[in-house]
Amino acid sequence: MKYADKRVLIVEDQRPFLLLLRGLLHGMGATEVVTKPSAEQALSLCRKRKFDIIICDLHLGVDKKNGFELIDTLRTQKYLKPDAIFMLISADSTRPVVLGSLDRGPDDYLIKPFSQAQIKSRLNRAWHKRQALLPVHQALFDDDFNRAFSKARALYKSDNQYKGSLTKILVELHWQRSEFIEAESLLNAFESNRSVSWVALAKAQNQLKMGNIDNAERLANQVIESNRFSADAYDVLAQCLAKKGRGQEALEHIRFAIKISPYSVTRHHIACRIAREHHDYELASDSALAIWRLCRKTQQQHATYWCAYIRSLLDVAEHTDDRKIKNRYQQEVTLAIQRGRADEYLSRHNDEFDLVIYEQLTYARIFSLDGKLVEAKRALVDSQNAIAHKYEKYPADYAPDSLTVMYSLGDYEEAEELHDRLQKAGIKLRDDDAERIETCRIRVNDKRLQYIQHNREGIHHYQQGEYRKAYTSFEMALKFSPVSTGVALNQLQCIVKLLSGDNKQQLSLKADCRRLTNLLANTSMKPEHQQKYEALKTELVSITGIAA
Repeated sequence: MKYADKRVLIVEDQRPFLLLLRGLLHGMGATEVVTKPSAEQALSLCRKRKFDIIICDLHLGVDKKNGFELIDTLRTQKYLKPDAIFMLISADSTRPVVLGSLDRGPDDYLIKPFSQAQIKSRLNRAWHKRQALLPVHQALFDDDFNRAFSKARALYKSDNQYKGSLTKILVELHWQRSEFIEAESLLNAFESNRSVSWVALAKAQNQLKMGNIDNAERLANQVIESNRFSADAYDVLAQCLAKKGRGQEALEHIRFAIKISPYSVTRHHIACRIAREHHDYELASDSALAIWRLCRKTQQQHATYWCAYIRSLLDVAEHTDDRKIKNRYQQEVTLAIQRGRADEYLSRHNDEFDLVIYEQLTYARIFSLDGKLVEAKRALVDSQNAIAHKYEKYPADYAPDSLTVMYSLGDYEEAEELHDRLQKAGIKLRDDDAERIETCRIRVNDKRLQYIQHNREGIHHYQQGEYRKAYTSFEMALKFSPVSTGVALNQLQCIVKLLSGDNKQQLSLKADCRRLTNLLANTSMKPEHQQKYEALKTELVSITGIAA
């Protein structure tokens, strides 16, 4: 490779090594070598100029983007040319860091210290491979997966020295198409010529995708027998055991996988799912925090992952019987909200995310968990009014929390209305959030049906002029939806009718009237409910002299 015509970027925060590395590149013939001390500065430069070679140190200062985050951002924003190579370097040779680096898929990873001959050899090898597979990389860069598949197949059929890399690319593309049998055939054909450990792992992953759990478990165990530090194999094994209902074993294996390689976002997603399925909400919270930290400085859905972390803390608080643990996690939510206000990566890069609205939703859920239903209702309604005022389309980041609180408070009609609205708008929740909401719906379904029945009976009785029966039915409906504004107004409407014609029950009815008006007075309402309430207050004053 000729370095004289290559544009090189070095990202290194340690100036002595930066100067040394620049000298090595100049000694290899490079004439245009640009250096930057931080990923932020490198990213700003890459927006304007494209480089052929980027060499980046993994660790670039406290609370600064690191090499992981730089490569993720460059790829997401398409600032890295399809023919360019990205090399990570680091003095850290520990297994978690090495595996985490390889998980990001750089063209190479080199451990300091190294010689000019070593870096030249590795750069040359990475460059020639990148150029040989450029038609595929270009198609992937263009998000043209059909063309990528076609180019990869053509290169695979030729006498290509990169058959292993092409096999990996083709298998990934087959998985995107759910073509698992074709992926299996490709892996079998490649394995017939040589024994390669990643093939056995890919076969285990493929069997898992096909739903062949026993085969996937057997293949994952074979990989672990030959390499007990294969974190990916433990991922597969944990998922197999979870699907077989062996929850504790699954949790042990995914924990071990995280211990081996803790810097994989995919692994932490798997851990979250298994942990929630088997009610280990503390592990789910730990992995949700890891995902947020790993993605915080990249371009990958900052607010979405932060919200998922906040929800995971509240899940622990909701599902524990230990008051101290509940208080500790609720306090951690409060601290996380406070930290979020000062987090530039959360606020600066998420124009559509309103932390004040999300804070209202969070406290609505905390109030609900503490049994402070009126306060929860007020915070919920305020948040929904703010969302309606600010957004035309309901943001997916707010939906899981809104629905969770609605179902917990017994606001079933509002919850179903929002659920339908999201579906009609084509707003898809993340799998774990969709699962969380479905669990809520199932848990409250009996109460919801009882509420619907009594509320309908109350409306029917009222329309028939049977105000005492209507009053009783609405009273029963409130037992299943204790802060329902609509039902409270309906019952207050019955009280107005009863007070107009029955003096015997005035004392008890007046007491109920005060209870309902206190509830309604402390609750934010929809405009139509507020209008109805104002009319009822006028009637109550004229009949009873009570100022609602």
